[in-house]
Amino acid sequence: MTCFDKNYLLGFGTTRFPISSVNDIRGIEKSAELLVEAIEKGVDYIDTSYSYSYGRALNAINLALKNTKKTVSVTVKSMYGADKTADDTRKRIFFQLEELGLSKTDFFVCWNIISFEQFQKIMQKNGIYDGALKLKDENIISRICCSVHVPPNDIIKIIESKVFEGITISYNLLNASSMQPVLDCALKHNTGIAVMNPLAGGLIPQNSECFSYAKYDKDESVNEAALRFVKAHPAIKIVVPGINNETELNENLLAFTNKNPESDSERLKRTLKFSGNIKDYCTGCDYCAGCPKGIPVSEIMKSRNKLIFKSRETYNRTESELVKNINLFYRCDYLPETTENSCVKCGICEKKCTQKLNIIAGISDFYERAQNCGYSLNARKKRIREIFENKNYKRIGLFPNGGFADLVIDLYRQVFGETNIEWLFFNNNNTMQGQIVNGIKVCSPQDISELKPDAIIVCSYRYENEIYANLKKYEDENIKVVKLHRENEVPWVW
Repeated sequence: MTCFDKNYLLGFGTTRFPISSVNDIRGIEKSAELLVEAIEKGVDYIDTSYSYSYGRALNAINLALKNTKKTVSVTVKSMYGADKTADDTRKRIFFQLEELGLSKTDFFVCWNIISFEQFQKIMQKNGIYDGALKLKDENIISRICCSVHVPPNDIIKIIESKVFEGITISYNLLNASSMQPVLDCALKHNTGIAVMNPLAGGLIPQNSECFSYAKYDKDESVNEAALRFVKAHPAIKIVVPGINNETELNENLLAFTNKNPESDSERLKRTLKFSGNIKDYCTGCDYCAGCPKGIPVSEIMKSRNKLIFKSRETYNRTESELVKNINLFYRCDYLPETTENSCVKCGICEKKCTQKLNIIAGISDFYERAQNCGYSLNARKKRIREIFENKNYKRIGLFPNGGFADLVIDLYRQVFGETNIEWLFFNNNNTMQGQIVNGIKVCSPQDISELKPDAIIVCSYRYENEIYANLKKYEDENIKVVKLHRENEVPWVW
């Protein structure tokens, strides 16, 4: 038995609720109606967080729960960076429960672990995990889980630590081969696995011709085949696609309610056999490891898989090359310190490659694209210098608070050390206002004129133009407004 065994196999991800802004009341109502429909059809695992869907996912779920009598499991989350101590975690969870209209819930998630080092920090005394243990002792939560975006070997180490009852991983046709050892390890240790991104963020159905190998026959859609493949491994207990509308809900349900034309074991074996048959596709076998210059060849080539497929417009960007670069570097496990290509073209990796890929050219293209779109630690530090150096700022506003804002503060300290700058967080979401995040109070934009920061940095990528346009008026009050990202840069935080 795992912690997810009592839940229906299809979950509901709330990152893509049909909500267009923080004040979209009709969008919240439509989202609640969609969720009620899903619940009435058997879905009983709701994956959410305080920042999903403009920060209003919790409100939509609250409304939905008032309109159904069925019992569901809802996640609450705490993320390292936004929260660091047990007390931070406690405040974060009670805030979410209040927004949800709940006094307790089943699943606590240590959210978005991005490195093994971060996992170790979460486990430190009086850290996030200790906060979760206390909440469990008080019967506020029932299960302690996590979600991860780390390489497979690190996921295995986290599973083997046996501190989490369930783990949410990204798993789909694109990364299936490299993730099989993770799933086998979870099965061995009786750790429940929930899957996010089962359709690779829509990439799989949008490139259906490339993934037709996953279909059992012509009557099965690629969408059905991809979801049935994901759930085929016995370690997978819940599959959680993001759902935006009734059509998507019903399409996803078909994979779980229609008769499966082949057994799970047969589908797993058949699909894995053909999963590497896409031209120029890296299977992640890692035989190319051992570069004499220390280049993480496998990580680069796996990321380049996404260039094989049609790139969809994303993060409110439409320019073709930028969209390609966003998709290339999305959740890439490797952020280079510099974009200098240290490859000496020795050819060792290409001789080892089972797919006979043109690795040398691929590595060169990776670093060239990284140079063009600011994808390196040094490029980000350079941007921090551009914004702050010789400006004599004393008070800085970060709009909105979140991962981008946390990274700005962290990089500032790396570049300039500790200074007397006073940091201010601003957020349009009134449910965030008044909260203390990383020791900094979240304020309303209405307070900008009164607080008079020297500058406000737009810490968003998806909505930076909209936020920048709304803030420009404050330059009349001698408050400098600056976009964090340069033109043609990819996001600093995913």
